Amino acid sequence: MRPTFLFAFLMPVALAGQPFAIGERSVDFFDTGRNRTITCDVYHPADVAGTNVPLAPGNFPVLVMGHGFVMTTAVYSNFAEDLVPRGYILLLPTTEGGFAPAHEEFGLDLAFVAQAMQLANTDGASPFFGQVAPATALLGHSMGGGASFLGADGNPGIQTLVNFAAAETNPSAIASAANVQVPTLLFAASEDCVTPIADHQQPMYDALTVPCRALVTVTGGGHCYFAENSFTCSFGEATCAPDLTISREQQHDAVADLAGLWLDHFLKGDAAAFTAFQDSLTVSGRITSLSACLSTSVYDRAGAEPNVFPVPADDHLRIQGMEMARVKGLVDMLGRSHPLGSIDQDGIGVVLSTARLPNGSYHVVLDESTGPRSLYFTVLHGSP
Repeated sequence: MRPTFLFAFLMPVALAGQPFAIGERSVDFFDTGRNRTITCDVYHPADVAGTNVPLAPGNFPVLVMGHGFVMTTAVYSNFAEDLVPRGYILLLPTTEGGFAPAHEEFGLDLAFVAQAMQLANTDGASPFFGQVAPATALLGHSMGGGASFLGADGNPGIQTLVNFAAAETNPSAIASAANVQVPTLLFAASEDCVTPIADHQQPMYDALTVPCRALVTVTGGGHCYFAENSFTCSFGEATCAPDLTISREQQHDAVADLAGLWLDHFLKGDAAAFTAFQDSLTVSGRITSLSACLSTSVYDRAGAEPNVFPVPADDHLRIQGMEMARVKGLVDMLGRSHPLGSIDQDGIGVVLSTARLPNGSYHVVLDESTGPRSLYFTVLHGSP
């Protein structure tokens, strides 16, 4: 059974109306600029599990995930089982599945599908009409992890990047990491001999410049254990004989817990999820980590943790228990300052206007003399 010691933080937000059943369908997107059809296997929240069933009522963030070298999308069913019931639409492009994949095209496929899904929200003929939240992540495993960097390179249309045992690509995923503009989470495995950390994930992490980035290494895990069993992946891994000390299921559990918390924060605006994520990095015995993210905790003078709502913010953000004098500025995830706009104090706390902020993640810069220096939050205009 998966550990639940940190999930108490999430129950008011993450469990409302969940878990969803998993619907499945195949969808084609056509990129006119490249004269290219991108077929995707799609898994989405549903009231009843099945193929081509309607989406459950609601608006759901989008996850676009790239597969590994000569790996089928079917072996990533663990991601569908973990993330779709939480309220995410997961798309896995089937392109570049042969023995001579074009990494650059695959990265462009991931980016294009992310954009196409946002357009589908306003397309009355789309099965996703009116149900796509303005929040998207690129994901990927191995080759697909490297391609996710290529797709995220300078891409303003996504909110976060998460990948698993990402492999260096041609063109270079390491070089593209320097141009990524969104919070980034890399997973690695300590016994990965296919894409060793020192040659792949570590230089990717080192190249990142975004204010929030993390590299999480699963202790005793392997390259292929991020997915379900794949003959081609296992065959390749067997040639370098990894010293695996955990099971595939244990690796899935470690990854799902942390990835879910990260996504819940950066795509759903759940501040408590990020606090739980950072706590997990500190206390979990299943992983080691590097992280450059600031704390998301905010405390009043009495030391109590105030509530922050709504989550995500639309036209305003309220910080219960906060004094207006502590609020010093507003910065996005690229470190750019934004005007505070109207700020008021009432009997509950501070109220910040977020109506003019673009969708995305921000942190409120606070006076450091009385507590931690920042609070992360997410703006999603028109969110339910």
